[in-house]
Amino acid sequence: MLLNHLIFFGCWALFYTIHSLLASNDFKKKIALNQRAYRLVYSLFSTISFAFILLLGASIYSGFVLPPSPVTTYVGLMIATFGLFVIKRSFRNYSLRVFLGLKKEVASDQTLKKDKLQSKIRHPLYTGTILLFMGYFIYNPLLVNLVSLVALIAYLPFGIRLEEKKLIQQFGDEYLQYKKDTPALFPKIKFS
Repeated sequence: MLLNHLIFFGCWALFYTIHSLLASNDFKKKIALNQRAYRLVYSLFSTISFAFILLLGASIYSGFVLPPSPVTTYVGLMIATFGLFVIKRSFRNYSLRVFLGLKKEVASDQTLKKDKLQSKIRHPLYTGTILLFMGYFIYNPLLVNLVSLVALIAYLPFGIRLEEKKLIQQFGDEYLQYKKDTPALFPKIKFS
C-alpha cells in the first residue's frame, strides 16, 4: 500500500517537473512553435497529464489519515469552494482563452497585472490550488489526498521561484517592486 503512495508522489513530482520545464523560456525557445500554438499544446498536455494523475490517485486503495465526520465534510467543502472562488477570481485579470492558447495574445495581455486579487497576493492561482487540495483532503481525509497536498506544497517554492525568474526577466524593476510590496500566497493581515 505504501509503495503505491510513493509511486503516486513520484507521479506528482514528475508532473510538476515537466510542468516547470515546459513553462521555461529556454525550453520554449527550443521549440519551433508560435506562442499561441505552444500554449495550446502545453495546456492540452497539462490537462491530460493532470487528469491521468487524478485517475491514478482514485485507483489507489488508501486508508483514512483522520476520521471523517460531518464537521470535516463541511469544513473541507467550504475550504475547497473558497479555493475554486480564488482561482475563478484570479482569472478576472486574464483572458482564459489566451491562457489556454485558444486566442492570440494582444498587448494588454502582456502587462503586469497588479490590481484586483493580484493587488493582495502575487500568485492567486497557487493560493486557490492549495485551498482546493487542502479542502479536498479535509473533506475526504485519505492518505492519497494527503500525498497530493504534500506534493503540491513541496513543489510550490520551486514553481514560484521559476515563475518569478521569468516575470523579473519580462517586467524588470516593476516586478521587483511588486514582489517587495505584495505577498506571494496569502494576504497580509492588518490589525487596527
